Amino acid sequence: MLLTRLDPASRTRMARALRQGEPIDLDLHGPLPSDLRLDEVVPLCRHATARDPALARLIAHLRRPTRSPESSPETGAAITAVLPTHRRIPLGLAALRAQDLPVRVLILSNGAGPVRVPGAQVIRVPWRGHGATRQAALAHVQTPWVFFTVDDAIPLGPACLRRLVTALEHGPWEAVTARQLPWPDADPVTRQRLRVWTPAGRSVIAAPQADHVATLYRRDTLLRAPLPSVPVAEDAWWSRGRAVGYVPTAAVLHSHRRRPGALFRRNRDIHAELCAMGRPPTAGSLGAVARAVPGAARPVLRGQPAEGLNQLAELLGQWRGARRAQRRGSR
Repeated sequence: MLLTRLDPASRTRMARALRQGEPIDLDLHGPLPSDLRLDEVVPLCRHATARDPALARLIAHLRRPTRSPESSPETGAAITAVLPTHRRIPLGLAALRAQDLPVRVLILSNGAGPVRVPGAQVIRVPWRGHGATRQAALAHVQTPWVFFTVDDAIPLGPACLRRLVTALEHGPWEAVTARQLPWPDADPVTRQRLRVWTPAGRSVIAAPQADHVATLYRRDTLLRAPLPSVPVAEDAWWSRGRAVGYVPTAAVLHSHRRRPGALFRRNRDIHAELCAMGRPPTAGSLGAVARAVPGAARPVLRGQPAEGLNQLAELLGQWRGARRAQRRGSR
């Protein structure tokens, strides 16, 4: 697919092509839309050019190979990519198999998940929560490296996992996590939050925590320090007091559409775990929720009622999660 503009209609076509595995070429004829950044678009394209000289120079800069004295991991490095799913063949399967290091894909299938997936090993497992289910997969892993990911994330470029391995080999890290780029048709709130969570850059830096959207471990590390048996936020629990690196030059395509029900459940479940860790609640009482409502109402005043509902759902989920953690602590 060749795109010359990045208007909303073109972004929708771009997202559809990415889901179907179709390569995208970008020849940008006009200015970049104000809500987009080239460093979020160029990695999604096989080729990218622009008529504007300044944009063309920026594209050339983004395409420049990363310079590193440790450009290649040890020979024979092999990775097992572990991804649980209960509903689909992973979107990123082809990209995982196209990496320039040997990658074995291990699918933990539960519920109505797949029974057989060409190019991957499928293990039918009972769902025991995010922590215990992933940790149990190590019994089926023989490679020195383990890459935890999810069924709707797509590694970008054949060197994505190699850059993670290189960073873990040569840095002081116990795990390293990748950058997350939003889908081309993602909303502005999702884009901004991902820019904060996984910012652009070219150097490996410390990360606040592992993130099982895309995190690489040594197998031996997880055998010595297993993931905790918790229903969710196992990556945050595991990261406490550990050295986790962030590799911005290794990127995956991953974001979710914002819907009130899903946002409420996600915030409820994750905030229950964060509060159980000892972190202060962001909405610990209904009074705190009420004080935050004017902020959640701003999108409504700007003509975005759906986003107002989204932010209210997040607040209520955070409150409910804090209540759940309080009840757990009082037992």
